[in-house]
Amino acid sequence: MIYKFGKLDVLKDSRINCVSVVTTITIRDYIDLVDQAYANRGGIIGQRDALKTTSAIRIRRRMVTDIKQGAVLPPVVLGLVLEAPAFTKISGKSTSIPEIKRILSEDHEDRLSIIDGMQRTTAIFEAFEGVTAPPTRMIRVEFWVADDVGSLIYRMLVLNTGQVPWNLRRQVEVVFRSLVLDLRKNIPGLIVLPEKSRRVRGGQFQGDELVELYLVFGARKEKVDIKERLADEFTRLDFMEVADNDDFSGFFRTALQCLVDLDSVIDRKLGSDIADGRFKSGKDLFSSQPACVGMVTAIALEVFGRPGTSRGEDEQQKKMALVRKNVGAVIRTLENLDSNAAANFMCFQTLNESLPKSRSLSSIGDSEREYFLKAFQVLLEEGEKLESFEACWRAY
Repeated sequence: MIYKFGKLDVLKDSRINCVSVVTTITIRDYIDLVDQAYANRGGIIGQRDALKTTSAIRIRRRMVTDIKQGAVLPPVVLGLVLEAPAFTKISGKSTSIPEIKRILSEDHEDRLSIIDGMQRTTAIFEAFEGVTAPPTRMIRVEFWVADDVGSLIYRMLVLNTGQVPWNLRRQVEVVFRSLVLDLRKNIPGLIVLPEKSRRVRGGQFQGDELVELYLVFGARKEKVDIKERLADEFTRLDFMEVADNDDFSGFFRTALQCLVDLDSVIDRKLGSDIADGRFKSGKDLFSSQPACVGMVTAIALEVFGRPGTSRGEDEQQKKMALVRKNVGAVIRTLENLDSNAAANFMCFQTLNESLPKSRSLSSIGDSEREYFLKAFQVLLEEGEKLESFEACWRAY
């Protein structure tokens, strides 16, 4: 089925390898096009539901009435991440308009996100709820099309900050499902758990945990304060500085692959009840989000340098190659040990005894992130020379 689009205005953004397609579409086809993304609340974890204040309800009722009476709404903005062959077609100068319409009409499942216009879309759905044949009049839509989720995130951060008053985390979560889809596809051994599912072995992570890892990797900070506005603005600038690199998404995939591989081998080689305390078995280490954050941040700092500094792309590539080498050396060491020797190498008892202690849950979380950051910086520094993880656990 090819939707009834109006005239297409297509512009290629060569800076971030993204395509903007501005068009119109019938309300009937729009409802069908975004039905899954809307069911997922725009593809945004935590996207706001219908506002419930008295004034908001009145405004909403007015919008629904206006839509029924034929009001023209501002364009809804949709983000679409395509596979490379489809993106090559849609971004090519020789591609025909009918072919672009065909690609936009395909079933994109989790690749389509409502970036701007969730409340307008809700009003449209409410206006024609129960109507078997919604009207065929047109509404305006802009598609942001890319083959890499990083391009959409960079565009939101740099080119759309004046229009979208969301914090950094919310902007990344807009394309959350596309990001997770990309990670599932490109990282062997990664299992993204359904919401509220418990982790039972290495390599398993919740989707929202991956979003946070993406944030701290780009910000190069183990603590990303998304509530403090000033801090968020500085974090946004730090994030943009590294996301500006065409290799950023690839760097993050490599960092996450290192985490997944190390997590899996520790779980596989260590038994259960190997220590007294919080960390008792192999899967426990990276069941801790502060541990995951610490490792990913350590890799980001190693590759990109500290916030406020910059490194050339060649140096970044060399640094990432060294990260892979050193993490790989530790993984090979564990692979060659039996379970008892692996347990001795990991030194979980030392870890349990040296963890920072605090009465405040918030401060203990921050302290643990810093603790694990220091620990994994030692791992990256020592690599094959690491005699045991005791040096890591005692670095704080």
